[in-house]
Amino acid sequence: MWKRKTKVTADLGADIRIVFPEAGLDVVFDECDRFDHDETGGRLVGTYKEHGGKLTVQVTGIIESGPQAKRSPVSFFQDGAHQESIFRQIESQHPEIEHLGNWHTHHVNGLPTLSGGDIETYHRTVNHHNHNTPFFYALLVTAKHHSSDPHRRYSIKHFVFRRGDKDFYEIPPRHVEFVDAPLVWPASASQTDHVDHRHSAGSPPRPDRAYDSDIISEFYPGIRPFSSQKLGVYWRGPLELLDGSRVQVVLLEDSAGRTSKHSVALRDAPAALQSVADELAKEEFPSARAALLATERNCNRALYQRAHIEETKSSTKRT
Repeated sequence: MWKRKTKVTADLGADIRIVFPEAGLDVVFDECDRFDHDETGGRLVGTYKEHGGKLTVQVTGIIESGPQAKRSPVSFFQDGAHQESIFRQIESQHPEIEHLGNWHTHHVNGLPTLSGGDIETYHRTVNHHNHNTPFFYALLVTAKHHSSDPHRRYSIKHFVFRRGDKDFYEIPPRHVEFVDAPLVWPASASQTDHVDHRHSAGSPPRPDRAYDSDIISEFYPGIRPFSSQKLGVYWRGPLELLDGSRVQVVLLEDSAGRTSKHSVALRDAPAALQSVADELAKEEFPSARAALLATERNCNRALYQRAHIEETKSSTKRT
């Protein structure tokens, strides 16, 4: 990614063991099938044991993302209020239950590991005073497969973040055990609608979307990703310029070909930037971040040149 403040350490992950129910894989993979074009996810609940520096995490339930969850091909926001309500229901019947962590998917954008934003969020979560466990477990879905085995429809990776530890740990596959065990939530397979998309081509992974999202969210937080049936994937929001003014930017993705192309539109551009808007509208860019950087540079150049001309005129009048 653009910047990473911590590193993944696989060797120390050997001291951590994950026990995951096969029924839970069905819940996770069915959710991925439902949202084959957008990121999605949910919460992981269960129990854990820690002894002699060795940690065993046992998943016993998957809480859905919730009716108010927000999704796009490059972002996902869970419905926390709904999930908290479900957790309290489970807790009333299973008081030993803990919130172990989250799962989400990158199979729609092709990013094979956690993003910089994921890493910062999970470090922040595990070190928060309200987080009840000394670790945070993150399951990541990385790729979709056309397999007849329902438990091999997707590739997954497992990561653990520990409180007070600047690194995080990818758990080796030999330390992940899949077991035939019931779930405390959903209570039965009948509570999930199984969808067979094994032969669906879906949309091709677009790794650049993840890179775009990571960079834009860090350096241009006002510009957010969206998706719609009409426009597809796009970014929109205010771009702050060197004179303190703002211009509304829309970055459109054309993913019809093998490689994506991006275009820029300036909405209600001021007169000083109209020529820049006209020129940008004629160009295509290989990524949203490249389009945004070019837009910022060209707008700032136009504003600087205009200010320089006005200053020159003012100096001439004074002399």
